[in-house]
Amino acid sequence: MRRLSFFAGILTLLVCPGLLSAAAVQQPIFVKQIKWTGTSWFASTIVHDLGTGSRKIIGTFYDIIVWDAAGNVLARVDRSDRIYAPAVCADIDGDGIFEIVVAGGSEVVAYEWKNNTLSVKNGWPASTCSAGQCPETRGLAAGDLDGDGSIEIVATTTQTERAGAQVFVFGANGALYQPPALNFQAWPRYNPAGDDATVNGPGNHGYGCYGLNVGIGNLDDDPDKEIVVTYDNHQINVFQPTGVSMLASSWFTNHHSDYSGNRLNWGQFIRWFDQAVEEAHYHNHTGTWPHPDLKKWMQWTASPPSVADINRDGKNEVVCVSNVEKDTPYDTKHHSIMVLEGSYGDGSRSARRLPGWENLPSSGYPLSRGDRSWYPPANPPAPTVVDINNDRSPEILYAAHDGYIYCTSAAAELMWRLDIRHQRQMMYASEITVADLNKDNSPELIFTTYGDPESVTPGLAHGYLMVLDNSGKVLFDIELYKQGTNGNGKGAPAAPTVMDTDGNGTLEILVQTFGEGLFVYTVPGSAENQLLWPTARGNYLRDGAASGQSGSGPTPPVGLPGVGGATVPTYLLLMGRDK
Repeated sequence: MRRLSFFAGILTLLVCPGLLSAAAVQQPIFVKQIKWTGTSWFASTIVHDLGTGSRKIIGTFYDIIVWDAAGNVLARVDRSDRIYAPAVCADIDGDGIFEIVVAGGSEVVAYEWKNNTLSVKNGWPASTCSAGQCPETRGLAAGDLDGDGSIEIVATTTQTERAGAQVFVFGANGALYQPPALNFQAWPRYNPAGDDATVNGPGNHGYGCYGLNVGIGNLDDDPDKEIVVTYDNHQINVFQPTGVSMLASSWFTNHHSDYSGNRLNWGQFIRWFDQAVEEAHYHNHTGTWPHPDLKKWMQWTASPPSVADINRDGKNEVVCVSNVEKDTPYDTKHHSIMVLEGSYGDGSRSARRLPGWENLPSSGYPLSRGDRSWYPPANPPAPTVVDINNDRSPEILYAAHDGYIYCTSAAAELMWRLDIRHQRQMMYASEITVADLNKDNSPELIFTTYGDPESVTPGLAHGYLMVLDNSGKVLFDIELYKQGTNGNGKGAPAAPTVMDTDGNGTLEILVQTFGEGLFVYTVPGSAENQLLWPTARGNYLRDGAASGQSGSGPTPPVGLPGVGGATVPTYLLLMGRDK
Protein backbone atom coordinates (compact mmCIF):
# COMPACT_ATOMS: atom_id res chain seq x y z
CA MET A 1 0.00 0.00 0.00
CA ARG A 2 2.83 2.38 0.85
CA ARG A 3 4.52 1.65 -2.51
CA LEU A 4 1.22 2.27 -4.35
CA SER A 5 0.80 5.60 -2.55
CA PHE A 6 4.35 6.57 -3.49
CA PHE A 7 3.80 5.92 -7.19
CA ALA A 8 0.39 7.63 -7.05
CA GLY A 9 2.10 10.68 -5.60
CA ILE A 10 4.74 10.68 -8.35
CA LEU A 11 2.00 10.41 -10.99
CA THR A 12 0.12 13.32 -9.38
CA LEU A 13 3.22 15.52 -9.54
CA LEU A 14 3.88 14.55 -13.16
CA VAL A 15 0.32 15.39 -14.20
CA CYS A 16 -0.03 18.47 -11.98
CA PRO A 17 3.46 19.92 -11.54
CA GLY A 18 1.89 23.12 -10.24
CA LEU A 19 1.34 21.29 -6.94
CA LEU A 20 5.04 21.80 -6.34
CA SER A 21 5.77 25.16 -4.78
CA ALA A 22 6.33 27.85 -7.41
CA ALA A 23 7.88 31.25 -7.11
CA ALA A 24 5.63 34.27 -7.42
CA VAL A 25 5.10 35.80 -10.82
CA GLN A 26 7.93 38.20 -11.51
CA GLN A 27 7.51 41.62 -13.07
CA PRO A 28 8.04 41.78 -16.84
CA ILE A 29 11.33 43.52 -17.62
CA PHE A 30 11.64 45.82 -20.61
CA VAL A 31 14.26 44.42 -23.02
CA LYS A 32 14.13 46.46 -26.21
CA GLN A 33 12.21 48.79 -28.46
CA ILE A 34 12.19 47.94 -32.16
CA LYS A 35 11.50 51.18 -34.00
CA TRP A 36 10.50 52.31 -37.49
CA THR A 37 7.67 49.85 -37.86
CA GLY A 38 4.76 52.13 -38.72
CA THR A 39 1.37 52.13 -37.01
CA SER A 40 -0.05 49.02 -35.36
CA TRP A 41 -3.76 48.22 -35.41
CA PHE A 42 -5.11 44.88 -34.13
CA ALA A 43 -2.66 42.54 -35.89
CA SER A 44 -0.64 41.15 -33.00
CA THR A 45 2.90 39.83 -33.36
CA ILE A 46 3.84 36.34 -34.56
CA VAL A 47 6.70 34.29 -33.09
CA HIS A 48 7.50 31.35 -35.35
CA ASP A 49 10.47 29.52 -36.81
CA LEU A 50 8.90 29.55 -40.32
CA GLY A 51 10.20 26.03 -40.81
CA THR A 52 13.86 26.85 -40.18
CA GLY A 53 14.32 25.74 -36.56
CA SER A 54 15.28 29.27 -35.50
CA ARG A 55 12.60 31.49 -34.04
CA LYS A 56 11.74 34.76 -35.68
CA ILE A 57 9.55 37.72 -34.78
CA ILE A 58 7.04 38.81 -37.41
CA GLY A 59 5.36 42.18 -37.06
CA THR A 60 2.37 43.20 -39.20
CA PHE A 61 1.73 46.95 -39.20
CA TYR A 62 1.28 48.56 -42.62
CA ASP A 63 4.47 46.79 -43.68
CA ILE A 64 5.42 43.23 -42.78
CA ILE A 65 8.72 42.94 -40.97
CA VAL A 66 10.65 39.80 -40.00
CA TRP A 67 13.31 40.07 -37.31
CA ASP A 68 15.64 37.53 -35.78
CA ALA A 69 15.44 36.95 -32.03
CA ALA A 70 17.87 39.81 -31.41
CA GLY A 71 15.71 42.29 -33.32
CA ASN A 72 17.77 42.46 -36.51
CA VAL A 73 15.72 42.91 -39.68
CA LEU A 74 15.77 39.83 -41.90
CA ALA A 75 13.12 40.93 -44.39
CA ARG A 76 10.62 43.71 -44.94
CA VAL A 77 7.68 43.98 -47.33
CA ASP A 78 6.61 47.56 -47.92
CA ARG A 79 2.85 47.91 -48.29
CA SER A 80 0.55 50.90 -48.72
CA ASP A 81 -2.52 49.62 -46.84
CA ARG A 82 -2.79 48.97 -43.12
CA ILE A 83 -2.98 45.40 -41.86
CA TYR A 84 -5.98 45.69 -39.57
CA ALA A 85 -6.61 42.05 -38.62
CA PRO A 86 -4.08 39.57 -37.15
CA ALA A 87 -2.10 37.79 -39.87
CA VAL A 88 -2.27 34.03 -40.37
CA CYS A 89 0.92 31.98 -40.12
CA ALA A 90 0.86 28.39 -41.41
CA ASP A 91 2.07 26.05 -44.12
CA ILE A 92 -1.20 26.40 -45.97
CA ASP A 93 -0.63 23.79 -48.67
CA GLY A 94 1.57 21.29 -46.83
CA ASP A 95 4.65 21.77 -49.01
CA GLY A 96 6.97 22.46 -46.07
CA ILE A 97 7.11 26.20 -46.80
CA PHE A 98 5.42 28.47 -44.28
CA GLU A 99 3.31 31.42 -45.32
CA ILE A 100 2.37 34.71 -43.71
CA VAL A 101 -1.11 35.64 -44.94
CA VAL A 102 -2.25 39.24 -44.50
CA ALA A 103 -5.30 41.28 -45.42
CA GLY A 104 -4.93 44.93 -46.35
CA GLY A 105 -7.08 47.22 -48.41
CA SER A 106 -9.10 45.12 -50.84
CA GLU A 107 -6.76 42.16 -51.14
CA VAL A 108 -5.45 39.15 -49.29
CA VAL A 109 -1.83 38.14 -49.89
CA ALA A 110 0.10 34.99 -48.95
CA TYR A 111 3.86 35.51 -48.61
CA GLU A 112 6.19 32.50 -48.57
CA TRP A 113 9.29 32.37 -46.41
CA LYS A 114 11.98 31.15 -48.82
CA ASN A 115 15.68 31.93 -49.07
CA ASN A 116 15.50 33.96 -45.87
CA THR A 117 12.99 36.44 -47.28
CA LEU A 118 9.29 36.92 -48.01
CA SER A 119 7.94 36.61 -51.53
CA VAL A 120 4.39 36.55 -52.88
CA LYS A 121 3.15 32.99 -53.26
CA ASN A 122 2.15 31.90 -56.75
CA GLY A 123 -1.54 32.61 -57.37
CA TRP A 124 -1.74 35.49 -54.91
CA PRO A 125 -2.81 38.23 -54.15
CA ALA A 126 -6.55 37.58 -54.09
CA SER A 127 -9.06 40.39 -54.54
CA THR A 128 -12.00 41.14 -52.24
CA CYS A 129 -13.62 43.62 -54.63
CA SER A 130 -17.27 43.03 -55.60
CA ALA A 131 -20.25 44.92 -57.02
CA GLY A 132 -17.99 47.69 -58.22
CA GLN A 133 -16.63 48.36 -54.73
CA CYS A 134 -13.23 47.57 -53.25
CA PRO A 135 -13.82 47.82 -49.49
CA GLU A 136 -11.30 47.25 -46.73
CA THR A 137 -10.70 43.69 -45.58
CA ARG A 138 -10.80 43.75 -41.78
CA GLY A 139 -11.35 40.12 -40.81
CA LEU A 140 -9.07 37.13 -41.44
CA ALA A 141 -9.06 33.53 -40.22
CA ALA A 142 -7.92 30.17 -41.56
CA GLY A 143 -8.70 26.50 -41.24
CA ASP A 144 -8.83 23.20 -43.08
CA LEU A 145 -12.55 23.39 -43.77
CA ASP A 146 -12.95 20.05 -45.52
CA GLY A 147 -10.21 17.94 -43.91
CA ASP A 148 -8.13 17.50 -47.04
CA GLY A 149 -4.91 18.79 -45.44
CA SER A 150 -4.96 22.14 -47.21
CA ILE A 151 -5.80 25.30 -45.27
CA GLU A 152 -8.43 27.71 -46.53
CA ILE A 153 -8.31 31.46 -45.88
CA VAL A 154 -11.49 33.32 -44.88
CA ALA A 155 -11.67 37.10 -45.23
CA THR A 156 -14.45 39.55 -44.35
CA THR A 157 -14.87 43.06 -45.73
CA THR A 158 -16.65 46.33 -45.05
CA GLN A 159 -18.75 45.92 -48.22
CA THR A 160 -22.03 47.86 -47.93
CA GLU A 161 -23.41 47.52 -51.46
CA ARG A 162 -26.42 45.16 -51.37
CA ALA A 163 -25.26 43.41 -54.53
CA GLY A 164 -21.78 42.87 -53.09
CA ALA A 165 -20.16 40.23 -50.89
CA GLN A 166 -18.70 40.47 -47.40
CA VAL A 167 -17.25 36.95 -47.02
CA PHE A 168 -14.56 35.45 -49.24
CA VAL A 169 -12.91 32.04 -48.94
CA PHE A 170 -9.69 31.34 -50.82
CA GLY A 171 -7.83 28.10 -51.34
CA ALA A 172 -4.10 27.74 -50.74
CA ASN A 173 -3.58 28.60 -54.41
CA GLY A 174 -5.23 32.01 -54.05
CA ALA A 175 -8.31 31.09 -56.07
CA LEU A 176 -11.83 31.28 -54.67
CA TYR A 177 -12.45 28.05 -52.78
CA GLN A 178 -14.79 25.64 -54.53
CA PRO A 179 -15.61 22.26 -52.91
CA PRO A 180 -15.37 19.34 -55.35
CA ALA A 181 -18.48 18.29 -57.30
CA LEU A 182 -20.46 21.34 -56.19
CA ASN A 183 -22.79 22.51 -58.97
CA PHE A 184 -23.01 26.15 -57.85
CA GLN A 185 -20.47 28.82 -56.95
CA ALA A 186 -19.64 28.52 -53.27
CA TRP A 187 -17.87 31.83 -52.67
CA PRO A 188 -17.97 34.76 -52.14
CA ARG A 189 -21.08 35.34 -50.04
CA TYR A 190 -23.53 36.83 -50.08
CA ASN A 191 -23.94 35.99 -53.76
CA PRO A 192 -27.15 37.49 -55.21
CA ALA A 193 -26.60 35.62 -58.47
CA GLY A 194 -26.90 32.30 -56.63
CA ASP A 195 -29.22 30.82 -54.05
CA ASP A 196 -28.54 33.67 -51.60
CA ALA A 197 -30.99 35.80 -53.60
CA THR A 198 -34.04 33.65 -52.87
CA VAL A 199 -33.17 31.11 -50.18
CA ASN A 200 -36.19 30.41 -47.93
CA GLY A 201 -38.04 33.17 -49.76
CA PRO A 202 -36.42 36.45 -48.70
CA GLY A 203 -32.82 35.40 -49.36
CA ASN A 204 -29.69 36.43 -47.47
CA HIS A 205 -28.40 39.99 -47.29
CA GLY A 206 -25.38 41.41 -45.47
CA TYR A 207 -23.96 44.79 -44.61
CA GLY A 208 -20.38 45.43 -43.58
CA CYS A 209 -17.99 43.49 -41.34
CA TYR A 210 -15.96 46.19 -39.62
CA GLY A 211 -13.76 44.47 -37.06
CA LEU A 212 -12.37 40.89 -37.04
CA ASN A 213 -15.85 39.49 -37.76
CA VAL A 214 -14.96 35.87 -38.53
CA GLY A 215 -14.35 32.64 -36.60
CA ILE A 216 -14.03 28.98 -37.63
CA GLY A 217 -14.96 25.72 -35.90
CA ASN A 218 -17.12 22.61 -36.05
CA LEU A 219 -20.78 23.33 -35.28
CA ASP A 220 -22.58 20.22 -36.49
CA ASP A 221 -22.21 16.43 -36.72
CA ASP A 222 -20.13 16.27 -39.89
CA PRO A 223 -16.32 16.57 -39.79
CA ASP A 224 -16.19 19.78 -41.82
CA LYS A 225 -15.63 23.12 -40.15
CA GLU A 226 -18.11 25.95 -40.33
CA ILE A 227 -17.50 29.69 -40.74
CA VAL A 228 -19.14 32.15 -38.33
CA VAL A 229 -19.58 35.74 -39.49
CA THR A 230 -21.08 38.76 -37.70
CA TYR A 231 -22.59 41.68 -39.62
CA ASP A 232 -23.42 45.33 -39.18
CA ASN A 233 -27.08 44.58 -39.99
CA HIS A 234 -27.79 42.98 -36.57
CA GLN A 235 -27.36 39.46 -37.92
CA ILE A 236 -24.96 36.59 -37.34
CA ASN A 237 -24.54 33.75 -39.80
CA VAL A 238 -22.96 30.30 -39.92
CA PHE A 239 -21.79 29.01 -43.30
CA GLN A 240 -20.98 25.50 -44.40
CA PRO A 241 -17.79 25.15 -46.52
CA THR A 242 -20.14 25.15 -49.52
CA GLY A 243 -21.21 28.71 -48.70
CA VAL A 244 -24.70 27.54 -47.76
CA SER A 245 -26.05 29.07 -44.56
CA MET A 246 -26.79 26.68 -41.71
CA LEU A 247 -30.50 26.29 -40.93
CA ALA A 248 -31.67 27.61 -37.59
CA SER A 249 -34.00 25.58 -35.42
CA SER A 250 -37.53 25.18 -36.74
CA TRP A 251 -38.50 27.11 -33.59
CA PHE A 252 -37.58 30.21 -35.65
CA THR A 253 -39.91 30.94 -38.58
CA ASN A 254 -40.49 33.98 -40.74
CA HIS A 255 -43.10 36.46 -39.49
CA HIS A 256 -43.26 38.47 -42.72
CA SER A 257 -46.61 38.05 -44.47
CA ASP A 258 -44.94 37.24 -47.81
CA TYR A 259 -42.98 34.33 -46.30
CA SER A 260 -45.05 33.51 -43.22
CA GLY A 261 -43.96 30.31 -41.52
CA ASN A 262 -40.93 29.74 -43.77
CA ARG A 263 -37.86 28.18 -42.15
CA LEU A 264 -35.04 30.61 -41.38
CA ASN A 265 -31.30 30.12 -41.58
CA TRP A 266 -28.88 31.72 -39.13
CA GLY A 267 -28.36 34.81 -41.25
CA GLN A 268 -31.99 35.64 -41.97
CA PHE A 269 -33.11 37.26 -38.75
CA ILE A 270 -32.10 40.02 -36.40
CA ARG A 271 -31.00 38.97 -32.93
CA TRP A 272 -32.66 40.84 -30.07
CA PHE A 273 -31.36 41.30 -26.54
CA ASP A 274 -34.52 40.00 -24.86
CA GLN A 275 -35.37 36.39 -25.67
CA ALA A 276 -39.06 37.21 -25.18
CA VAL A 277 -38.88 39.51 -28.20
CA GLU A 278 -37.44 36.72 -30.34
CA GLU A 279 -40.07 34.27 -29.08
CA ALA A 280 -42.97 36.61 -29.84
CA HIS A 281 -41.66 37.64 -33.24
CA TYR A 282 -40.00 34.52 -34.67
CA HIS A 283 -41.88 31.75 -32.89
CA ASN A 284 -45.39 32.86 -31.91
CA HIS A 285 -45.74 35.59 -34.57
CA THR A 286 -47.62 37.77 -32.12
CA GLY A 287 -47.58 41.42 -31.08
CA THR A 288 -46.24 44.44 -32.87
CA TRP A 289 -43.03 44.22 -34.86
CA PRO A 290 -40.06 45.02 -32.62
CA HIS A 291 -38.27 48.32 -33.14
CA PRO A 292 -35.12 49.73 -31.51
CA ASP A 293 -37.14 52.70 -30.24
CA LEU A 294 -38.66 50.26 -27.75
CA LYS A 295 -36.48 47.13 -27.70
CA LYS A 296 -32.73 46.55 -27.63
CA TRP A 297 -31.14 44.69 -30.51
CA MET A 298 -27.73 43.14 -31.06
CA GLN A 299 -25.28 45.15 -33.15
CA TRP A 300 -22.43 42.99 -34.49
CA THR A 301 -20.50 45.77 -36.26
CA ALA A 302 -17.10 44.73 -34.85
CA SER A 303 -17.81 41.53 -32.91
CA PRO A 304 -15.23 38.75 -33.37
CA PRO A 305 -16.96 35.35 -32.93
CA SER A 306 -15.44 32.28 -31.29
CA VAL A 307 -16.38 28.61 -31.37
CA ALA A 308 -16.06 26.66 -28.10
CA ASP A 309 -17.71 23.93 -26.05
CA ILE A 310 -19.04 26.05 -23.20
CA ASN A 311 -20.95 23.40 -21.23
CA ARG A 312 -18.49 20.57 -21.95
CA ASP A 313 -21.06 18.28 -23.57
CA GLY A 314 -18.88 17.59 -26.61
CA LYS A 315 -20.82 20.02 -28.82
CA ASN A 316 -19.59 23.47 -29.75
CA GLU A 317 -21.36 26.78 -29.35
CA VAL A 318 -20.91 30.18 -30.98
CA VAL A 319 -19.64 32.77 -28.48
CA CYS A 320 -19.79 36.44 -29.32
CA VAL A 321 -19.77 39.81 -27.58
CA SER A 322 -22.12 42.29 -29.19
CA ASN A 323 -22.85 45.98 -28.88
CA VAL A 324 -26.47 46.31 -27.76
CA GLU A 325 -28.37 49.28 -29.20
CA LYS A 326 -31.64 51.06 -28.60
CA ASP A 327 -33.32 54.35 -29.60
CA THR A 328 -33.17 56.41 -32.79
CA PRO A 329 -30.52 57.42 -33.65
CA TYR A 330 -29.06 54.16 -32.42
CA ASP A 331 -27.30 54.36 -29.09
CA THR A 332 -25.09 51.59 -27.69
CA LYS A 333 -26.28 50.82 -24.17
CA HIS A 334 -23.79 48.09 -23.23
CA HIS A 335 -21.97 44.99 -24.41
CA SER A 336 -23.54 41.57 -23.94
CA ILE A 337 -22.30 38.00 -24.38
CA MET A 338 -24.48 35.72 -26.49
CA VAL A 339 -23.89 31.94 -26.57
CA LEU A 340 -25.76 30.08 -29.33
CA GLU A 341 -25.98 26.34 -29.92
CA GLY A 342 -24.76 24.60 -33.06
CA SER A 343 -26.79 22.30 -35.29
CA TYR A 344 -26.45 18.82 -33.83
CA GLY A 345 -28.75 15.82 -34.13
CA ASP A 346 -32.07 16.94 -35.60
CA GLY A 347 -31.01 20.60 -35.51
CA SER A 348 -33.80 21.53 -33.11
CA ARG A 349 -31.43 23.61 -30.99
CA SER A 350 -29.58 25.32 -33.85
CA ALA A 351 -29.13 29.08 -33.17
CA ARG A 352 -31.01 28.78 -29.85
CA ARG A 353 -29.52 30.29 -26.72
CA LEU A 354 -27.61 27.77 -24.66
CA PRO A 355 -29.68 26.89 -21.56
CA GLY A 356 -28.59 29.18 -18.74
CA TRP A 357 -27.73 31.94 -21.24
CA GLU A 358 -31.27 33.17 -21.88
CA ASN A 359 -30.47 36.41 -20.02
CA LEU A 360 -27.33 37.93 -21.49
CA PRO A 361 -24.48 39.00 -19.15
CA SER A 362 -23.80 42.67 -19.85
CA SER A 363 -21.30 45.46 -19.29
CA GLY A 364 -21.92 49.07 -18.31
CA TYR A 365 -22.63 52.04 -20.56
CA PRO A 366 -19.69 52.92 -22.88
CA LEU A 367 -17.34 55.72 -21.93
CA SER A 368 -18.05 59.07 -23.52
CA ARG A 369 -16.00 59.78 -26.63
CA GLY A 370 -16.76 63.48 -26.56
CA ASP A 371 -16.02 64.96 -29.99
CA ARG A 372 -13.65 62.13 -30.95
CA SER A 373 -15.65 60.36 -33.63
CA TRP A 374 -13.01 57.96 -34.93
CA TYR A 375 -9.75 58.05 -33.01
CA PRO A 376 -8.73 56.24 -31.03
CA PRO A 377 -10.70 53.33 -32.51
CA ALA A 378 -12.73 51.37 -29.97
CA ASN A 379 -11.42 47.84 -29.51
CA PRO A 380 -13.30 44.95 -31.15
CA PRO A 381 -14.54 43.10 -28.03
CA ALA A 382 -12.90 39.81 -28.96
CA PRO A 383 -13.80 37.07 -26.45
CA THR A 384 -11.02 35.00 -24.90
CA VAL A 385 -12.64 31.63 -24.18
CA VAL A 386 -10.40 29.42 -22.06
CA ASP A 387 -10.30 27.60 -18.72
CA ILE A 388 -8.35 29.93 -16.45
CA ASN A 389 -9.23 28.16 -13.17
CA ASN A 390 -8.24 24.57 -14.03
CA ASP A 391 -11.80 23.43 -13.32
CA ARG A 392 -12.35 21.97 -16.83
CA SER A 393 -14.88 24.70 -17.59
CA PRO A 394 -14.10 27.71 -19.79
CA GLU A 395 -14.43 31.33 -18.79
CA ILE A 396 -15.18 34.19 -21.19
CA LEU A 397 -13.00 37.28 -20.90
CA TYR A 398 -13.30 40.50 -22.85
CA ALA A 399 -12.63 44.23 -22.71
CA ALA A 400 -15.81 46.32 -22.81
CA HIS A 401 -16.06 49.94 -23.87
CA ASP A 402 -17.02 51.05 -20.35
CA GLY A 403 -13.39 50.80 -19.24
CA TYR A 404 -13.66 47.39 -17.57
CA ILE A 405 -12.35 43.89 -18.17
CA TYR A 406 -15.06 41.26 -17.62
CA CYS A 407 -14.74 37.59 -16.62
CA THR A 408 -17.89 35.49 -17.00
CA SER A 409 -18.32 31.83 -16.07
CA ALA A 410 -19.62 29.04 -18.31
CA ALA A 411 -22.87 29.35 -16.33
CA ALA A 412 -23.30 33.00 -17.44
CA GLU A 413 -22.36 34.38 -14.03
CA LEU A 414 -20.14 37.44 -13.62
CA MET A 415 -17.06 36.25 -11.74
CA TRP A 416 -15.31 39.61 -11.61
CA ARG A 417 -14.66 42.83 -13.45
CA LEU A 418 -11.70 45.20 -13.30
CA ASP A 419 -11.48 48.93 -13.99
CA ILE A 420 -8.58 49.57 -16.40
CA ARG A 421 -9.10 53.31 -17.00
CA HIS A 422 -6.21 54.58 -14.88
CA GLN A 423 -8.40 57.59 -14.01
CA ARG A 424 -8.49 58.62 -17.67
CA GLN A 425 -11.62 59.89 -19.36
CA MET A 426 -11.41 57.24 -22.06
CA MET A 427 -9.29 54.12 -22.27
CA TYR A 428 -9.64 50.85 -24.16
CA ALA A 429 -7.95 47.49 -23.74
CA SER A 430 -6.62 44.90 -26.15
CA GLU A 431 -7.84 41.34 -26.46
CA ILE A 432 -6.76 39.38 -23.38
CA THR A 433 -4.05 36.75 -23.73
CA VAL A 434 -3.54 33.90 -21.25
CA ALA A 435 -0.34 32.10 -20.26
CA ASP A 436 1.36 30.76 -17.15
CA LEU A 437 4.12 33.20 -16.18
CA ASN A 438 5.67 31.36 -13.20
CA LYS A 439 5.46 27.65 -14.08
CA ASP A 440 2.76 26.79 -11.52
CA ASN A 441 0.24 25.76 -14.21
CA SER A 442 -2.13 28.46 -13.02
CA PRO A 443 -2.41 31.00 -15.83
CA GLU A 444 -2.07 34.76 -15.77
CA LEU A 445 -3.96 37.26 -17.94
CA ILE A 446 -1.99 39.71 -20.06
CA PHE A 447 -3.26 42.70 -22.02
CA THR A 448 -2.43 46.28 -23.00
CA THR A 449 -4.33 49.56 -22.96
CA TYR A 450 -4.58 52.57 -25.24
CA GLY A 451 -6.43 55.86 -25.46
CA ASP A 452 -6.33 59.46 -26.62
CA PRO A 453 -3.86 60.56 -29.29
CA GLU A 454 -1.08 62.79 -28.03
CA SER A 455 -2.57 65.81 -29.77
CA VAL A 456 -5.62 65.65 -27.50
CA THR A 457 -3.99 65.14 -24.10
CA PRO A 458 -0.27 65.96 -24.24
CA GLY A 459 1.96 64.13 -21.79
CA LEU A 460 -0.77 61.91 -20.34
CA ALA A 461 -0.01 58.16 -20.49
CA HIS A 462 -2.63 55.83 -21.94
CA GLY A 463 -0.49 52.84 -22.87
CA TYR A 464 0.00 50.24 -20.15
CA LEU A 465 0.96 46.57 -19.97
CA MET A 466 -1.18 44.86 -17.33
CA VAL A 467 -0.81 41.40 -15.80
CA LEU A 468 -3.59 39.87 -13.66
CA ASP A 469 -3.91 36.61 -11.81
CA ASN A 470 -6.85 34.38 -12.70
CA SER A 471 -9.04 35.99 -10.03
CA GLY A 472 -8.67 39.44 -11.57
CA LYS A 473 -6.13 40.76 -9.09
CA VAL A 474 -3.63 43.17 -10.63
CA LEU A 475 -0.11 41.76 -10.36
CA PHE A 476 1.65 44.37 -12.49
CA ASP A 477 0.54 47.59 -14.10
CA ILE A 478 3.43 48.90 -16.19
CA GLU A 479 3.40 52.18 -18.09
CA LEU A 480 4.74 51.41 -21.55
CA TYR A 481 8.31 52.41 -22.30
CA LYS A 482 7.12 55.23 -24.59
CA GLN A 483 3.67 56.60 -25.39
CA GLY A 484 4.22 58.06 -28.85
CA THR A 485 2.48 60.86 -30.72
CA ASN A 486 0.46 58.93 -33.28
CA GLY A 487 -2.81 60.64 -34.25
CA ASN A 488 -4.68 57.31 -34.30
CA GLY A 489 -4.18 56.71 -30.60
CA LYS A 490 -1.68 56.31 -27.82
CA GLY A 491 -0.69 52.91 -26.46
CA ALA A 492 -1.01 49.37 -27.77
CA PRO A 493 -4.26 48.20 -29.46
CA ALA A 494 -3.18 44.73 -30.62
CA ALA A 495 -3.26 41.75 -28.28
CA PRO A 496 0.20 41.10 -26.84
CA THR A 497 1.84 37.86 -27.92
CA VAL A 498 3.36 35.76 -25.12
CA MET A 499 6.05 33.31 -26.23
CA ASP A 500 9.73 32.47 -25.96
CA THR A 501 11.30 34.46 -28.78
CA ASP A 502 14.89 33.22 -28.56
CA GLY A 503 14.58 29.61 -27.36
CA ASN A 504 16.19 30.23 -23.96
CA GLY A 505 13.18 28.82 -22.12
CA THR A 506 11.88 32.15 -20.81
CA LEU A 507 8.77 33.90 -22.08
CA GLU A 508 8.70 37.27 -23.72
CA ILE A 509 5.71 39.59 -24.05
CA LEU A 510 5.60 41.42 -27.39
CA VAL A 511 3.62 44.65 -27.59
CA GLN A 512 2.78 46.45 -30.86
CA THR A 513 2.07 50.15 -30.40
CA PHE A 514 0.35 52.84 -32.40
CA GLY A 515 3.45 54.93 -32.90
CA GLU A 516 6.53 53.68 -31.06
CA GLY A 517 7.12 50.34 -32.72
CA LEU A 518 7.40 46.96 -31.05
CA PHE A 519 8.27 46.59 -27.35
CA VAL A 520 9.75 43.37 -25.99
CA TYR A 521 9.49 42.45 -22.31
CA THR A 522 10.89 39.30 -20.69
CA VAL A 523 9.36 37.51 -17.70
CA PRO A 524 11.97 35.96 -15.38
CA GLY A 525 11.04 32.55 -13.99
CA SER A 526 8.61 31.74 -16.81
CA ALA A 527 8.48 28.98 -19.42
CA GLU A 528 6.36 27.77 -22.34
CA ASN A 529 4.60 25.20 -20.18
CA GLN A 530 1.09 26.62 -20.51
CA LEU A 531 0.18 28.87 -23.42
CA LEU A 532 -3.59 28.81 -23.37
CA TRP A 533 -4.41 31.90 -25.45
CA PRO A 534 -0.98 33.37 -26.23
CA THR A 535 -1.84 35.67 -29.13
CA ALA A 536 -4.77 37.41 -30.84
CA ARG A 537 -7.73 35.11 -31.58
CA GLY A 538 -6.07 32.30 -29.68
CA ASN A 539 -3.60 30.97 -32.26
CA TYR A 540 -1.94 31.72 -35.58
CA LEU A 541 -4.91 30.49 -37.61
CA ARG A 542 -6.78 33.36 -35.90
CA ASP A 543 -9.94 31.23 -35.79
CA GLY A 544 -11.05 32.20 -32.28
CA ALA A 545 -10.13 28.95 -30.52
CA ALA A 546 -7.87 28.24 -27.57
CA SER A 547 -4.36 27.01 -28.27
CA GLY A 548 -4.55 23.26 -28.73
CA GLN A 549 -8.24 23.42 -29.63
CA SER A 550 -7.98 25.15 -32.99
CA GLY A 551 -10.98 24.06 -34.99
CA SER A 552 -11.85 21.60 -32.19
CA GLY A 553 -9.82 18.94 -33.94
CA PRO A 554 -7.59 16.24 -32.43
CA THR A 555 -4.35 17.67 -33.85
CA PRO A 556 -2.03 20.22 -32.27
CA PRO A 557 -2.54 23.85 -33.30
CA VAL A 558 -0.91 24.75 -36.60
CA GLY A 559 2.28 26.75 -36.18
CA LEU A 560 2.22 26.98 -32.39
CA PRO A 561 4.61 27.23 -30.68
CA GLY A 562 6.53 27.18 -33.97
CA VAL A 563 9.82 25.42 -33.28
CA GLY A 564 10.96 22.94 -35.90
CA GLY A 565 10.36 19.40 -34.67
CA ALA A 566 8.53 20.56 -31.54
CA THR A 567 5.98 18.18 -30.11
CA VAL A 568 2.65 19.00 -28.53
CA PRO A 569 3.31 20.67 -25.15
CA THR A 570 3.08 18.15 -22.32
CA TYR A 571 0.38 20.08 -20.52
CA LEU A 572 -1.90 19.77 -23.57
CA LEU A 573 -1.57 15.99 -23.58
CA LEU A 574 -2.01 15.63 -19.84
CA MET A 575 -4.92 18.04 -19.55
CA GLY A 576 -6.66 16.57 -22.59
CA ARG A 577 -7.23 19.94 -24.22
CA ASP A 578 -7.29 18.46 -27.70
CA LYS A 579 -10.91 17.39 -27.83
